Parts: sequence; structure tokens; C-alpha cells
Amino acid sequence: MKLGVIVPYRGLDIFRMTHLRKFKESITGYLDKSNISYHLIVVEQNDDLPFNRGKLLNIGFQQALKKRCDYVVFHDVDMLPLSVDYSPSEVPVHLATNFKGGNQEVFDTYFGGVTIFPIDAFKRINGYSNEFWGWGFEDDDLLLRLTEQRLGTDFEVYQTEKEFNSGLYLHGDQSYLQCFNTIDLEESFTISCTFKPDDIVIDYNKTHDEYCVFSIPGWDTTISYNSFNRYKFETWDTAKECYSITSKHSPPKLTRITITYDKHNRWLIMYQDGKEVGRTSLKRKIYNPSTQFFYIGTGVPKREGDIKSYRGLIKDFCYWNKALAGNEIHEIHNNFGINYLASQGQYSSAENLKIYYDFKNIILDHDYDYSHGKIIDLANPKEQRMYAKSFECIPKSEMELENKKIIKPYRRKCTFQLLEHESTGFKGGTWASDSTRLNQIKYYNNITNNKTNLELDGLTTLHFEEISEKTTRNITDLKVTL
Repeated sequence: MKLGVIVPYRGLDIFRMTHLRKFKESITGYLDKSNISYHLIVVEQNDDLPFNRGKLLNIGFQQALKKRCDYVVFHDVDMLPLSVDYSPSEVPVHLATNFKGGNQEVFDTYFGGVTIFPIDAFKRINGYSNEFWGWGFEDDDLLLRLTEQRLGTDFEVYQTEKEFNSGLYLHGDQSYLQCFNTIDLEESFTISCTFKPDDIVIDYNKTHDEYCVFSIPGWDTTISYNSFNRYKFETWDTAKECYSITSKHSPPKLTRITITYDKHNRWLIMYQDGKEVGRTSLKRKIYNPSTQFFYIGTGVPKREGDIKSYRGLIKDFCYWNKALAGNEIHEIHNNFGINYLASQGQYSSAENLKIYYDFKNIILDHDYDYSHGKIIDLANPKEQRMYAKSFECIPKSEMELENKKIIKPYRRKCTFQLLEHESTGFKGGTWASDSTRLNQIKYYNNITNNKTNLELDGLTTLHFEEISEKTTRNITDLKVTL
């Protein structure tokens, strides 16, 4: 069987031109040694429009049909094969699963980089969308097309024991908790919060969406979830320099985020579900604003501008006046429901627990009226000033929570060398380009409707202009305008 290798490309600088030269040498050498019959098709976008990976791959697919290819692989130019199975498959399969060099993240729903498709399967989903301009989300849309057609996908159900899925549901604007602030950011501390965000809701007036789970306002110290599907901790030092730690791509599910700070070595560490996800060293002390309250579910209520309202379940919140050790944090996660008020197992810091809210225990000011209530600080049960005041927070039991299906592509274990390149997607805690934000909005519109534009957007609606075609043996270089 004959393989069509399709590469989307734009030679804007010597950097990318070098990538293409190295890729051609690598892929042809690898396939020749593997005794695979192939035709390499490089589709170069030659105009001033934003790069359109999906459309270029659709064009390459049409070329592969002309070259009588029996199956195709869509292949990014900066991924060189080291240990890759390019053999045919009866269903679409994702190959970009492991890397040497670079910092490519392979999360559950990642379907970019390198994928193999049978000819009939790609026709059945009408190819890629032609409408994702700039970096990102054309591969997410492709995975959704496969899911709709029940091709090459599996799913994982995220589920936690019912006992733990209860707390308060926050629904956004004016839904939050106001808590008396005794957190000392200048000293060593541990802050931990367990929560389950809702699915992402896009605000068209923003460059990205951030949902604040915890905040000490005034050069805000925050824990948040965002529309990059990542958890983030952010704080400031005394010179007003910002420090942040961001998790890898994580679909919304019940999650425990824990932050530790050791003032002696100034290490700031973030844990997700008991595992360290990142750390940073501070140059100075953390700035400690003299604010009376901290907040759960908002940056700060009634602030002008974006208050970063959170939507989802809040289960608990804890503060210790010491940096818990990694084994303690691991113990807490592995024993969901552990009594923080008593040392047990690897957890030995109960005496350092200074704030503890279990949000399944709400006391309403008036029966059946959820507009106002309070939650007792279990670390200080007799101090009424430590009660957290709740506003428009609704108790939610485990029976109301739905299991979340995460669609995952079929995969092969393959390894690629990732060539060095500047990130055109997620960079510095935000999108590198405004076009990616527009693509995100477009994609989540599809998610909301649970339907792609399969019939109205793809191979059957493909329009472009061919500038030149050069074929040498089994390599075709095609230049097009879109």
C-alpha cells in the first residue's frame, strides 16, 4: 500500500526553511529504510493571510488521491521520526505521542502533529474544517468530526466516589464566598482547594476567560481555572513582580490544587491532585496586602471590570501556616475525606491548620433562601468572625453531578524529535495570537451546539489557487494561495 505524507508549510523565514530541509531528509530516509512505498506532498501557503493548517492538509489530501495513495499521514514539519509506525490502519490513529527535545504537551484530547488516516475515513468526515485561520483548534474540530461519525475515538469517564462530590455550586456573577482573612503571605504557608469547574463558557468581549476560585485582592494572589484548560496560581512580590505557575492541559473534573511556600528558600510549589506540577523561586518576599477578606469564586465582588467569576462546585478550602511536605500533600489526596484536624499517616501538620471550610455544611440565614448563608471555619468553630459568608451559593449533592466523558483518539506509541521553534499557540500564560482566541470561540460554539459544520465545511467546499507544482520522483512541492 502507498502512503501519502502531507505536510502543511509556510517558508516565512530561514528557520522554517531549515525545518523543511531537515524534515525531507529525515522522513524520506526513515520511510526508505522501513520499505514503505510513499509520496511526500509539501503544501506551501504563499499569501499574506493567516496560516490555515486544516485547509492546506485538505489540499494535500486531494493531491494524494491524484498520486494514487492508499492512505495518508498528516505531518507537521517540525516533527522528525525516531521510532514511528507508519503502517496502514483501518481507523484514524494519532501518532504524535512522545517527543525528544522541545516542550510539546500530549494531553488526553491532543490530536495534532502527526495522524494517520484511511482514505475513506477522511472522506467520511469531509476532511478538516477550512475555517480555522491562524494557530489552533482545527485538530480539536477534526476529533469532534470523528466522534460524530464514530470513527477512531474512545472515551474516558472521570468519576469520583459520590461521598466526595458534594459542596456548594457557584453560578458566576454575584455568586461567591467572603472569608475573614488571616492568611499571612510573608510567612511559610500551604493553601489547598478542591473544586470541579463547569465546562468553559466563552465571553466574546475578552481575549481569554479566567475563572477565579480563590483570591486575596490587592495585587491579587489567586488560584484560577481558564479557557486554556489549565489551572494557575499567581502572586506578586514586594517589588510588584508577578510569579505564576500553570498546570498542563486538564479537562474540568474534581481537582485539588495545593500551593506551598517556604519563606526560607522562597520556593513556591504547585500540586495538582497530590502531584507536583511546577515550582518557581521568588527573588523577594511575597507581597502581603492588608485586606480584611479573601474570596472564593471571584477575584473580588463589585470590582470594576472583569471580576473573574467562577462557575462550578467548591468542595473545601484549607490554609496551614507552614509549607506542607510533598508526602503530606500526597497523603491528603490519596485519602480523600481525611480529617485535616487530626494528624494521621504521612500527614502530621494538623496543629498548623488555621482555616478549614467544608462547603457541604452551609447554615442559611433564612430557610430555603440561598441568597445569604454562612460556613463555619472548622479550625476555629467558636470564632464567629471566622465564618465564611456565602452569597447566592447553592448546595449541590453528589446525585446532581454528571460524569464527564473525555473523548480520546486511538493512538500508537511513537517517538519524534521535536525541532526547536517559537511557540505559536500557548505562550507566557496566554494565547500567542488573537487568531487563536477567535478559533477557540469558533470551536466552543460547535461544542455548545454539539455539532460540527461537517456537511458545509471541508473537502467539498475547498477553494484555493495553485501557483506552482514541482514533482521530483516521489516528492511534490505545491505552492498555493488561499
